[in-house]
Amino acid sequence: MKTHPLVKKILFNQEEIDKRTSELATEIESYYRQQNVKDNTVIIVGLLKGCVPFMANFIKHFNHECQTEYMVVSSYMGGTKTSGEPKINLDLNLSIKDKHVLIIEDIIDSGITLNYIKKYISFKGAKEVKIVTLLDKKEGRVVPIKSDWVGFEIANEFVIGYGLDYDERLRNLPYIAVCDVEKIENWKWK
Repeated sequence: MKTHPLVKKILFNQEEIDKRTSELATEIESYYRQQNVKDNTVIIVGLLKGCVPFMANFIKHFNHECQTEYMVVSSYMGGTKTSGEPKINLDLNLSIKDKHVLIIEDIIDSGITLNYIKKYISFKGAKEVKIVTLLDKKEGRVVPIKSDWVGFEIANEFVIGYGLDYDERLRNLPYIAVCDVEKIENWKWK
């Protein structure tokens, strides 16, 4: 596949992402086996839309009983910086009371949205709430939240691809790349 013109540099290719995702699934499966989570199925909550490629890849490697659920929570509203005010646009459709919940996130940047969702899920009665994120941008953190499992740590740059977008575009790139934000202002979408 040809590199998109808005890509400044590729950080992680498909092979690197697949390898790390498989490793994470194995680590997390081991954790839940040690917790003796048997009848109490793990509820995997994906935060749409960015989680889709990572979550799809993750669950095919995750060999533990699970149910999948999704939430749509927005705080970017089409730009490159968070608005700072998370809004739930699609809530959970199943009960998570007394369940082990694993939130799957594409990236932790400011941490505002994820912190809000973790508290929200805990408030709804989850037995335990854990987080796995593909990318962790610690330099961008505004609230003190940590992921329990991290795919890759990245610098404080705006990234696209593999579910990560700019204005709902570029999610379909099969790699994670630094976006050339200087080009975006004058970019003409075809």
